[in-house]
Amino acid sequence: MTPDAVAVFNNLETVLEDEIRVYRSLLDLVRKEKEILIAAKISDLNDNNKSKEAFIMKIKTLEKSRERLARELAVLVGAPSETPRLLEIASKIESEFSTKLRGIHATLDLLIRRIRDINISNEDLIKASLKFVDGALGAIRDTLKPKPTYAPSGDLKKKDAVSGHFVSKDV
Repeated sequence: MTPDAVAVFNNLETVLEDEIRVYRSLLDLVRKEKEILIAAKISDLNDNNKSKEAFIMKIKTLEKSRERLARELAVLVGAPSETPRLLEIASKIESEFSTKLRGIHATLDLLIRRIRDINISNEDLIKASLKFVDGALGAIRDTLKPKPTYAPSGDLKKKDAVSGHFVSKDV
């Protein structure tokens, strides 16, 4: 590779290693989120979500740098430069650099898959919790409904019912 290509590669490698660090931290957060969801610690969940948002913002910034550097390197090594992919670039560069790039790609791919899988699991936990809460609210609503009573004629008596609202509308 040319000296310019090596310099761009080194910058790209630095950005990718930073991305790996951030993704590892994000993986730790989604694992922690699962524990928080199971323990139902709402304040901890809010703090965890704020941290996740911060990491996602870091990832977006790093991704922009990665895309710019990957395009630049793709042009220098003759790889497709419209939407350069790390493995396409790796196929166009020398073995030493190619091996590094393939290893980084594999690490990022694994981290992203793990984060996605845990997020899906967390989403399932949240859906189950919401279903449980909805069921509990339904049960409470049912207890607020008037119980049917019968008149001496055998017909159902009409009764003034409790409104069934959980929140007072009075100000």
